[in-house]
Amino acid sequence: MKIKKILIALLGIFALLAGGSYIYDRIIEKIEEKKHKEWVAGLSSTASENVQFLKDTVMIDYLGEKRTLGIYLPKAYENDSIAYPVVYFLDGQSLFDMKIKEGLEWQIDEILDSLGHLNQEQAIVVGVYNSDDRMTEYKPFTSPHLPKEKVVSGDKHAKWVATDLKKWVDANFRTIPTSESTIIGGASLAGLMSYYMIMTYPEIYGKAIVFSPSFWVNDKVYDLHKNVSDLSSKKIYFDSGEFEESTVRSIEKMQQILLEAGMPSENIRLDIEEGLGHRHPTWIKGSRKVFPWIIEN
Repeated sequence: MKIKKILIALLGIFALLAGGSYIYDRIIEKIEEKKHKEWVAGLSSTASENVQFLKDTVMIDYLGEKRTLGIYLPKAYENDSIAYPVVYFLDGQSLFDMKIKEGLEWQIDEILDSLGHLNQEQAIVVGVYNSDDRMTEYKPFTSPHLPKEKVVSGDKHAKWVATDLKKWVDANFRTIPTSESTIIGGASLAGLMSYYMIMTYPEIYGKAIVFSPSFWVNDKVYDLHKNVSDLSSKKIYFDSGEFEESTVRSIEKMQQILLEAGMPSENIRLDIEEGLGHRHPTWIKGSRKVFPWIIEN
C-alpha cells in the first residue's frame, strides 16, 4: 500500500512538471476509474431470478449492429397464460442489476416483484441498452445552441424501438400489443426521447415515463403534441429532482401545454424529489412512485 501511494505521488509530481494540474487530474481520474471497475467486478448480481439478460439480441438495421436487452417477466409469467402490458425503458442497463450499472440500479425488478406479492398490476419490462454514442442516439433533433452538432440519430432509434424491437418482443413474449398497454420510459436525454416517442408514435405508445427530460435540446419538443389528434387517452408520468430547477420549469411548461391541448389532468402526474438533483437516486424514487399507476388503465 505504501509503495502504491509513493508511485501515485511520483506520478503527480511528474504530471505537474510535464503539464500542470490538468494531466495530474486525468491521472487521478483514471486511477479512480480503474478502482471503481474493480469494485464493480467484485459485486454479486442483484437482479431478480425472473430477469433475463440477452446480449446482442435484436439487429439495428440503420447501425448494422445488435443491441443487448434486459427483460423482466412477472413472477407468475411461467405459470399463467395471460398477456401483459410492456414497458420499454431506454438506458436499460440501469434497471435491474447494480453489477451491470457500475454500482447503482433503479430496482425496477424489486419494485414489480413487490407489487406482484400484493396482487397489483404487473408488466413485462424491456430494458434497451444504449450505445457508447448516447449523445447522438438519444437526440431526435439537433440543438441550435450547439453549432458543431451536425448529426443525431434519435429519430432513427425511436423508429427502431417502435417497429423492429416491438415486433420482436410481441413475437417472443405474451404481450398486450395495443397502445393502451405499451409504455415508453427513460431519464435525462432518454426522458426527452420517451416524450418524443409517445408523441411521434401515438399509435404505438399510450403512456410514457419521463424522468428529468432534456427538453433544453430544442424547443421543437413543445410542439410535438400537435402530432397527436386526440390526447385524451394518453398518460404521462413526469419526475425530476428539486435541484433541477430549469428542468422542473420545462416540465411545468409542458404540463400546461398538454392540459390546454386537451389531455386530462388525471392522466398527468408530476413528482419533484426533495433534496435531489439530476442523478440516479432521483430516478430510483420516481421508479417507486410510477408503478402501478402507469400500468393501470
